Amino acid sequence: MRISPFHSPLRGIALEEVWHDHDDCPVARSIAPPDRVPGIAPSRKRCPYCALLDQPPPRPPQHLVSLRRR
Repeated sequence: MRISPFHSPLRGIALEEVWHDHDDCPVARSIAPPDRVPGIAPSRKRCPYCALLDQPPPRPPQHLVSLRRR
């Protein structure tokens, strides 16, 4: 679920300083609410895990789809 963007002076389990906007992100969840600063920090990029969670789920390979129809 999308949440209001935040960043933190603490990285949590992240390898770099990023901002977050997805509640299911494991990196965002590793940052305690008192350590979250509302908004996007201009010097930071969006968390790649938050971005990945916005993508639609991958489709199964076509050869597996045809096996299910049998």
